[in-house]
Amino acid sequence: MKITANPGKQNKIHILCDGEYSFTVDAEYWYSSPYCGINNIDDEAELAAFLEAVGSRCAFIAGLRLLSYRDHSEKELINKLVQKGHKKEYAEAAARKLKEYGYINDERYAQSLAETLVERKGLSVAGVRNELFRKGISKEIVNNYIKNSNGNIYALLGAYGYDGKYDNRYIWEDNYIIDTNSCKIIANNFIVNDEFVGYCKVLNNEKY
Repeated sequence: MKITANPGKQNKIHILCDGEYSFTVDAEYWYSSPYCGINNIDDEAELAAFLEAVGSRCAFIAGLRLLSYRDHSEKELINKLVQKGHKKEYAEAAARKLKEYGYINDERYAQSLAETLVERKGLSVAGVRNELFRKGISKEIVNNYIKNSNGNIYALLGAYGYDGKYDNRYIWEDNYIIDTNSCKIIANNFIVNDEFVGYCKVLNNEKY
């Protein structure tokens, strides 16, 4: 296979295989790679290694560009790269490298996205959970985040503006948090032990 490298704009190198455009990589990578200066690759194993190396680098650069706009989960980034025409194996290799360098961190992304969803969109815990799943965050990470951030019942009450002493005023009964002063249910379907069973919802107008 004939390999041609044509300089492009903004420090880019366009790689052609047998005269057909195949990849775009950064000049720094290309000129320091073992393939720079090679015009033909005939050995099948060597060609496969070349395509994987250059294809993964191409996907890596595209992944960096996507991450410059906003964070992505590993799965979400892979899917976007595939949608943009990168082979799945190249996208997966690029995502692994981005994760290794710290550009992708699903735990960090889950926390940041969840805070945004609550503060700006006012989503319930169930809504946050579903959105994190939709973004490709694993079940383990989502459950750990919900457990660690919402496992304290008093912290939940404080988030809804219920300050002060909770010793006798608020009680837990049959998945309900009850305000004994007003005899109102203020939240239902909380977290039971380590299992997520629903979502938190203020019910200020519902009598107990």
